[in-house]
Amino acid sequence: MTPIRSGLLLAPLAFLLAGCLQDTASYTFPEKDHAITLVRNQTWPWESTLSLEVVAIRLPECHEGGRVEGVKRDSAITLFKAPDEYAEPIFILQVDGKDFAVSTQSCRVQKFEEAPPDRGQKLGVFKEKDGKFGFVAEGV
Repeated sequence: MTPIRSGLLLAPLAFLLAGCLQDTASYTFPEKDHAITLVRNQTWPWESTLSLEVVAIRLPECHEGGRVEGVKRDSAITLFKAPDEYAEPIFILQVDGKDFAVSTQSCRVQKFEEAPPDRGQKLGVFKEKDGKFGFVAEGV
């Protein structure tokens, strides 16, 4: 088979995969090697939702997290610094009306069964703007 002919056969596959998505955005702490990173994954272009990997990073001790499924691509994902009333310092990530506790101390992400009465200080939002996924700090 000639290279031109095999390229023509692969073109429809490349078109299908062109709509796939994998991108990241991070909220970085003033401390070096400390962040909360979101990784968005959309396997097929016809899917209306994607999965969201939430990664708590505090190197070298911590680099783990959890997954949130069924997130709309245009969702604005809000990050809060939770009040000090929790057993360990946490951040609250609000995704499509659901709340998740994110700890860079224990490297865990857990879904709240009920919405917390006080999410704390709003730090900003993760969102897509002009085709690029990023973190936009509150007040910017």
